[in-house]
Amino acid sequence: MGAQERLLSRRRVMRGMMHGSAVTVALPFLNCFLDGNGVALADGTPRRVRFAHWFFGNGFTAGRKWWLDKPGPIGDQVLPEELAPLESIKDKINIISHLNVLPDGRPNRPHQTGWQGFWQGTVPSGPSVAAPSVDAMISEAVGQNTRFRSLGASCTGNAASSVSFLEGGVAQPNEFSPAALYARIFGPDFTDPNAGTFTPDPKVMAKRSVLSAIKDERTALELDLGAEDKKRLDQYFTSLRQLEQQVEMQLTKPEPLVACVKPTGPDEMKTSDQLDVSIATHKVMGQLLAHALLCDQTRSVRLMFSDSTPNLRVAGDSTTYHTYTHQEPMDGPQEKCRFFARECTIQMAEFIKMLDSFQEGDSTLLDQTLVVITSDNGMAFTHSLNNIPFLTAGRAGGAVKTGQYLNMAGDPATRVGLTAMQLFKVPVNKFGTDSMATSKTISEILA
Repeated sequence: MGAQERLLSRRRVMRGMMHGSAVTVALPFLNCFLDGNGVALADGTPRRVRFAHWFFGNGFTAGRKWWLDKPGPIGDQVLPEELAPLESIKDKINIISHLNVLPDGRPNRPHQTGWQGFWQGTVPSGPSVAAPSVDAMISEAVGQNTRFRSLGASCTGNAASSVSFLEGGVAQPNEFSPAALYARIFGPDFTDPNAGTFTPDPKVMAKRSVLSAIKDERTALELDLGAEDKKRLDQYFTSLRQLEQQVEMQLTKPEPLVACVKPTGPDEMKTSDQLDVSIATHKVMGQLLAHALLCDQTRSVRLMFSDSTPNLRVAGDSTTYHTYTHQEPMDGPQEKCRFFARECTIQMAEFIKMLDSFQEGDSTLLDQTLVVITSDNGMAFTHSLNNIPFLTAGRAGGAVKTGQYLNMAGDPATRVGLTAMQLFKVPVNKFGTDSMATSKTISEILA
């Protein structure tokens, strides 16, 4: 028998007899189920690769140089002051500068046009874009077999603070309460994949029956509808199919996941855009989203540390970060802006370190994740759409190289989204409209 044939399978069961009846018991998830590199299961099944979007508003301090001098490896370069909190993990990140959003003569809507351009691929004439965002398209590709297509959280107490949109421009709100996020992920509907027993929930079974009854009415209903209503009905049934998939997963015992540990529920905590509160919220939200990934409840998460118009403020000071960016002159020391920008970078580093602290086989959760870090403009003082900062972290299961600095020389910022989507097998060869259209990935970071 060859080496491959001797490998134990995660589907291997132990068989026996009990009181004259055959019984089977599944093996727990063992390290021998992994291949030698920890990248795939020993039977050839790829490991789960995840996506995370981390957002902070206002970019870096206006007029301050946050990029490096020399493109290429950053290991022997000292990071500039704006990125100094990332120094200890610079081998786990990529820094991408001089990417632009090109409005083609359309108005620049402050703190909105930037992320719409690179994240939805187009700059609108009005306030909204009907196109889905990059994270939503990735979530659709990777979330077919998870309870949640994606999970999002805001750290400022603002559920409407979101840059995630579904087809048709439907916003995906973020959860702002850590206790509510915990209940949604790890509440009564959560099935522990490492539990020894599994009993289908009768309430879930009843829900499946209701969904089946609704589905049976579709054909008859369509006969009486016009074209526009049929389109809307189709969108409805698309969401219904997703709900049906979630129900079916809840009625099937999940495979064991050695890295999955149900966390302790957080205490009720106040949420606000006061900086110390947002930092505390960020820590809890990050942990909950990490556990959701480890327990395969989702493979796509988004975390907004601050809103696109960041109202972060220090206790006792009513002036917000956003206001300071328009009060402090560009040629001055900008002490307040530098303070807030540094705090954002510190939290960025904390999230990356957090993902790297969870072990999976011989790698970490960060190794199996692509984190895309974005902001909304290149210079808050002028709401510039040029040189919007982008960073990535993690190796996406070995598909991405890290420790690189790239100067993209004014290319459309949609190159980041296209690269991420192709990494997660979204069937797109081109992304964006008008001057934001691109078919070029950032191949320099691909392994």
